[in-house]
Amino acid sequence: MDGTPLYAHRWVGAGYDALASVVYAPLGGLAGLRAQALDAAPLVPAARVLELGCGTGGFTRLLSTRAAHVTSVDKSPNMMARARRRAPTAELVEGDITTYRAARGVFDIVWCAFVLHELDRAGRAAALAIAHQALAPGGTLVIVEHALPTRGFWPRVMSRFVHAFEPTTVVEWVRGGFTHELLEAGFAETSRTLLARGTAVVLTCAPR
Repeated sequence: MDGTPLYAHRWVGAGYDALASVVYAPLGGLAGLRAQALDAAPLVPAARVLELGCGTGGFTRLLSTRAAHVTSVDKSPNMMARARRRAPTAELVEGDITTYRAARGVFDIVWCAFVLHELDRAGRAAALAIAHQALAPGGTLVIVEHALPTRGFWPRVMSRFVHAFEPTTVVEWVRGGFTHELLEAGFAETSRTLLARGTAVVLTCAPR
């Protein structure tokens, strides 16, 4: 997650973790969602990963077990404190993902999980431009995001519940279907996998 006044609150990390666990418990669990997302990504043991918006480090910890090196960036110091405890082997950088100066062309994976919907369109474009520049030839952008379930009473109820807590930018990004903005940023979608009974999705994208 990337910093806003909400994410500056001292209890934001614990609150975020608790809410996420509750939301995904009836949808296969948060651990199941993360495992499915990781399995959908082309991760190899030698991979170098740049994670934009690491939040409390839930994915960071798992990425660190599957990749040679993980650099994770987030603006919220309170979220980062939890991430440091969860992923002590990762390189954690406190900074804004829309202005971060990533090493150019060295990362095999750029990972963005539940963060781009927090940004307005200009912010998303800036973050995606950083991702594009950071990827090595043949690299992959992986986006894990909310989705709009089309079936099932409980998935639709939980989706509405989650969106009630999210900023208005979630509507523009998620309901827009991602594709147009990704094309504008120079990416072509290569796969799309629904997670957590359709309430989330993982996209893999290649630079065009």
